[in-house]
Amino acid sequence: MALFTYLDIVDLWFKIQERGAAYAAKKLVSKNETRIKSTWNEDDLPGSNWWQVDAVRERWNELITGSKTKIYPNYVTEKWLANASNLNMLSIGCGTGQRELEFAIYPNFLNIDAFDIAPKAIEDANKTAVERGIKNCSFFVGDVYNDQWPIEHYDVVLFHSSLHHFKNINTILQKVLYTLKPNGLLILNEYVGANRFQFPSSRKKIVEQIYQTVVPSQFKTRKNSSIIKNKVYFPGLMRMVISDPSEAVESETILPIMESNFKILEQKNYGGNLLTFILKDIAHHFNKPEAQDTLQRLFKLEDELIKQEQQSDFVFAVYQKK
Repeated sequence: MALFTYLDIVDLWFKIQERGAAYAAKKLVSKNETRIKSTWNEDDLPGSNWWQVDAVRERWNELITGSKTKIYPNYVTEKWLANASNLNMLSIGCGTGQRELEFAIYPNFLNIDAFDIAPKAIEDANKTAVERGIKNCSFFVGDVYNDQWPIEHYDVVLFHSSLHHFKNINTILQKVLYTLKPNGLLILNEYVGANRFQFPSSRKKIVEQIYQTVVPSQFKTRKNSSIIKNKVYFPGLMRMVISDPSEAVESETILPIMESNFKILEQKNYGGNLLTFILKDIAHHFNKPEAQDTLQRLFKLEDELIKQEQQSDFVFAVYQKK
């Protein structure tokens, strides 16, 4: 496990080009909580990442819901909540509220309480709710560690890309069990891979080999640059802590802890083992028609890697309170 890597320096240089030296300096001198808030208060996270590729998002939909065009809030509501009404949902770490607003259009939900530590994200979520005329969502600034939730009040609790940012996961899930009604559901859509993205050398070698042999050179230029991404890089431990102290802090413990506290109803694996780091900084190329053949080949190779490793870095799951 490397504290720093050469490619941390490369990534820092590009961050400074995108966001300015003041951004990097703030990361070095701020307290942990301030660095976390600054990361998630950004209006538009820059960069070029796998989640910005249309075909990747369609792949997620198909792997989770069975349809390229169906998003998981629709799938969950129609499959698991079809006959339910007057539902109360709690969303923990909601960001700008996109998923919550997708659930809220269904009349099944009486109210959705959603909170995040980042004030700007909550401001944006409330603004979007007003623009869409959605009145059954309450977005507010909150603290998962210190806030108190009512006993057996919520029918559904949602973690969308938030649980992997928390430490003391078992303690948080005990609070969730306290606030969930009997037989209530927990919806999980999360990164569950290696802590702090500190992957074994075997994974790194496979990903690098595929990048060098499968991705054509015309798709390797970094976003807003003429510089070629010559190899796949993985972050050092200190870079992860400095950039966002909350990132993947206990991520690899999520599934075992979930399974010990909840009854699993379903789990869908949707990858990331290969695509996350291969597409980082070059993902913008893969919305082009000429890149689709390469992308489809990468999809097949990722499926093979998931089978080989017998795990998926990203999962969608539905759990029930025992």
